[in-house]
Amino acid sequence: MKKLIYICLAAALGSCSADNDLSSDSVILGGNTPSQEEKTLNPPNALDTYIENHFTNPYNIRMLYRFLERETTRSWVLTPTKYEKAVQFATMFNYLFMEPYVEATSKEFMKEHSFNTLILIGENAYHATRIPMRGLATNGVKIHMMNINNIKPNNIYYLNDNALHTLYHETAHTWHQSIDYPTDYKRISGTDYKSNSWSAAWAGTDYLKAGFISAYGSSNSDEDFVEMISRYIVYFNAKEDCDCATTDTTLDTDGDGFDDALYNAWKRSFTNYNNGASVTSYESARVWEEQLALADEKIRPTEQYTGKEKLQQKMAVIRKYLTENWNIDLDALRKKIRVRYPYVAGRTLSGQAVPQKDFSDLTNN
Repeated sequence: MKKLIYICLAAALGSCSADNDLSSDSVILGGNTPSQEEKTLNPPNALDTYIENHFTNPYNIRMLYRFLERETTRSWVLTPTKYEKAVQFATMFNYLFMEPYVEATSKEFMKEHSFNTLILIGENAYHATRIPMRGLATNGVKIHMMNINNIKPNNIYYLNDNALHTLYHETAHTWHQSIDYPTDYKRISGTDYKSNSWSAAWAGTDYLKAGFISAYGSSNSDEDFVEMISRYIVYFNAKEDCDCATTDTTLDTDGDGFDDALYNAWKRSFTNYNNGASVTSYESARVWEEQLALADEKIRPTEQYTGKEKLQQKMAVIRKYLTENWNIDLDALRKKIRVRYPYVAGRTLSGQAVPQKDFSDLTNN
């Protein structure tokens, strides 16, 4: 089975067990199957109703925030999710994932072509190798989302890095598992896939020169394919987002096709989505074109194409595949997601204040 592991800094972990004094918002259920007593002690609450109405009934997606042993593994030390944090995740998930995806596709499409189970875990988990994990997915169907107790629901960079990228990634898996992408895609970087050695295979950003948008994408062609889609969505894109293209070489001294002053001002504005604080630590604050520029070399002299050219070839295949097989315009989907960012941050990218979403309010989401 395919498993996806995301590595990040981890918080301290603890373990829990069920007790007999469970409230309606308890997040612990004992044993492998909830007893009738536990069901009685855990009547459906507002979050249960929200999940059923927004995800389970219309799309057959389960979101499990109560700690069920049968849905986890003893390979890791795990902690349950706090009720209030589960609420924030559920409403954020609806606003930044479900709604824009349905707008770009359809309700029927989302029901048929998405993962079916989200399991919320309170903290990061540790693998037996002592590697901390922030998410794990099996066959693009069941996803364990880690570290929910530390969610920052109004920080779009945190959400992209720690939740949304994973969700976009896994959804793309369901697409190619239903209709495979062309074999031409697999040949573009065919000799450079690293299997399980991907994490130690590259020095710095050399994976870009080999035509991979992330080091993890070099593990195999399936992960490469979905990493391209998910990172294209979460990265900034100067062509799509900046409105600073120019052919005037006096304004574009570095030859990247963008007005230098406008481009630099645009990049400085990224902090407006983060309360004015630096965003350099967030992967989702990267710019797609800057990653391509880093890839504009050959990984070895004998290669026919640079990494940038390989990435562009892959994206061309992806666009054609999504259009012809699923009637999905990747840029249109990306825009439907990103137009919501200001209401997450409470300000536009230019710094203008706008109403901020309160993800703790189930009745307004």
